[in-house]
Amino acid sequence: MEILFFGRLGEQFGHTVEIDPPGVGWTVAELREALCSRSDLFRGALSNPSVRACVDQVIAREDLPVRQGQEIAFIPPVSGG
Repeated sequence: MEILFFGRLGEQFGHTVEIDPPGVGWTVAELREALCSRSDLFRGALSNPSVRACVDQVIAREDLPVRQGQEIAFIPPVSGG
């Protein structure tokens, strides 16, 4: 499963990361935790509640199931000016 990162997250991790989902699938929260378990750098960035997950270009709730083939991205908070 390919995970996309935007903004400062893309600068930290690269713009894509591959992760193998379990056979039963994940929710957004479980995917986030699987990524956080990879390193302290992931945990520090993704455990921030202002970092949002998007599934198929829509901001997703943490309990939303995700599956192979969907576009999954994490975005940091944005500010306008």
